[in-house]
Amino acid sequence: MSIIDITLHQPREDGRYFLDCNVLMYMFYPNGGYASDLVYDYSALITRIVNVSAKIYITDVLISEFINTYIQTEFHRLASLNGWPHTKSYFKHTFKFSTEYEDILQELRCIIMRQILPVFTLVDSKFSEMDFDSIFDNPTTFDFNDRYYGYSMKSLGAYIVTNDADFSDVTQCNIITRNQALLCS
Repeated sequence: MSIIDITLHQPREDGRYFLDCNVLMYMFYPNGGYASDLVYDYSALITRIVNVSAKIYITDVLISEFINTYIQTEFHRLASLNGWPHTKSYFKHTFKFSTEYEDILQELRCIIMRQILPVFTLVDSKFSEMDFDSIFDNPTTFDFNDRYYGYSMKSLGAYIVTNDADFSDVTQCNIITRNQALLCS
C-alpha cells in the first residue's frame, strides 16, 4: 500500500476509485462548514477522475453510511439552530416525523439518484469471502467500515480517496489523501 498526496495524483482512464464517506460529505453536504481548501482539493481530484472517465465505485455500505451521516449531521445542525434536544429520543420520536426530516430524505434521494448513481458504479462486496480474523486484528484503531472498504476495493484494484486518518490501518489498497497524518505515516 502507498499513500499518495491528493495534489500529485493524476488519474488515468483505466483508474478505479472509491470515495470515502467524508469525501462524499465534502461534495454533497453544503451545510458542513468544511474548510474551502479541503473541499477544493477533493473536488479537483474528483473532477480530474470524471474528466478521464475513470471508474468511481460505491458499495451499499457506503450509501448507508453516507445517508446516516448526512441525516445525523443535518439533525444536529437543525437542533442547534432551533433549540431542539440533541437526543436519540427526540430524533426517533419527534424529528423523524417532521417536515424537516422529509426534506432531508428528498435531498438525499436527489443526490443519490441524480448525482451519485449516474456517475458511480455500484459494486457488490463479496462479504461472505472476507477474512474476519484480519478485520479484527488491530482493536485500538478498529473501524469496521474502513476495513470493509479496504477488502472490498482490494479485489477491484481501486484507490481509496479519504481524509480519514484511520485509513493508516487499511493496508489492502493505495490511499489518496491530503491528510497530513496519513501522508507522514
